[in-house]
Amino acid sequence: SMSSGRSLGAAAETLYLSTKRSGAITQVRWESKLAVDTGSRKTEVGAANETDAAALLLLRKQNLKLQAASISNDRQTVIPPAIHKDLQSVDGHSATRQQTGNTKTGGHASAGTTVSGVPDLTPEEEARLEDMRTAQDEIKNELQSVLKQFVAPIRYAFAYGSGVYKQAGYGEASKPMVDLIFGVSHPDHWHALNISQNRSHYSFMGTLGSHAVSYVQDRLGAGVYYNPFIEINGIMVKYGVVSMETLSSDLLNWDTLYLAGRMHKPTLTLRRDPLMRISKQVNLTHAVRAALLMLPKNFTSDELFQAIASISFAGDFRMKIGGENPQKVRNIVEAQMPLFKSRYRSIIEGLPNLEYIGQDLLQQDMGPGARAAMLRKMPNNFYDQLVRLGRKAGAKLPPGLGAETVNSERLVTMAGIDSVANKAVEKIVARPALTQSLKGILSSGVTKSITYMRAKNDKFKKADSQK
Repeated sequence: SMSSGRSLGAAAETLYLSTKRSGAITQVRWESKLAVDTGSRKTEVGAANETDAAALLLLRKQNLKLQAASISNDRQTVIPPAIHKDLQSVDGHSATRQQTGNTKTGGHASAGTTVSGVPDLTPEEEARLEDMRTAQDEIKNELQSVLKQFVAPIRYAFAYGSGVYKQAGYGEASKPMVDLIFGVSHPDHWHALNISQNRSHYSFMGTLGSHAVSYVQDRLGAGVYYNPFIEINGIMVKYGVVSMETLSSDLLNWDTLYLAGRMHKPTLTLRRDPLMRISKQVNLTHAVRAALLMLPKNFTSDELFQAIASISFAGDFRMKIGGENPQKVRNIVEAQMPLFKSRYRSIIEGLPNLEYIGQDLLQQDMGPGARAAMLRKMPNNFYDQLVRLGRKAGAKLPPGLGAETVNSERLVTMAGIDSVANKAVEKIVARPALTQSLKGILSSGVTKSITYMRAKNDKFKKADSQK
């Protein structure tokens, strides 16, 4: 039911709090808003809620361990808890689709007036969304057959990018490579099995063995090891392997924003995991809040989703040297607007400082108290970057325990907070994006790396010529 979904969101909210040592108070920060379907899918929703409840129980146990520890830092990174193997999803069943109708009591006012809840999609958007979902189902079946070709166990998997979701600027004949991410429990063991089965997928690194491959994966870049230009069942794919711990931590804490940023945009889940369902919602909520710091009081849906989609590209050196289409953010949002609206519907509805005042017009609470409270719920890494940049800009932000409240209020009221917030994201993204790209020479080999960068550069030139 909808009430059980909201109670799950409330439970997650209380779990995701900042861990600090201030007197006898130690908290772990959590935030999630999960909307569930009603009607004919009650059985499926009930099973999903049961899985989420089990996951939350494990999260709560982990938090008790964290609270028992004595912590010397002002703020502590949230450590993603392990999920018991019995809770791991292995069948990859289709996700329950979120209804796009209004979930709050009462109807909607016409565009240009204060709206109760989140406006419904227009008939045109509804039709586009249905077409997109039909296409998703088709490619999902194809990609799940790809997953079955791997002997090594894949705990969680999703597809993303232009190979899955259409972007403006691509012709009908264009068939981009499909990007896949495999979340695995033990990368070293996974690569050992995969090298044995699929040695041709690896560069010279495969000759060095799974220890060398997992070392490069974990120690360089953003913790992802990619094998590009692999044809499986007639589909050209690039698959990245990441540990579940690294993936979960990036979603919750924005360690690198490498995968968390990619998951701000529409993704297609191929294999499900209970922890990921919660962590993804936390990550999306972080994205909306970061975007709000960069936006004025009133803004459009398009401006909100472009701000969200741009997070993963901020600070990425490829955007500056011709390694990426400079119009990519606009192309993504323009072609996938109905998916963005559906994806962020429950999150927007659940934020008390954000509301629709028209069909595609939103307004946020610009009061210092509301914005400071929002900032305190942001990931540790983002907050810390804001503090450093704020001090460089001249803001008086005291160090030490208990300074978070006063610092957050001073940060949100400082001139140019939108620019500072954008620079904070750039600081997080820049180094991992660079080192991850350089790692591609090791993981992909020189020939494939050159081929990949040439394709990216061709997109850049094409976009530049169309300006």
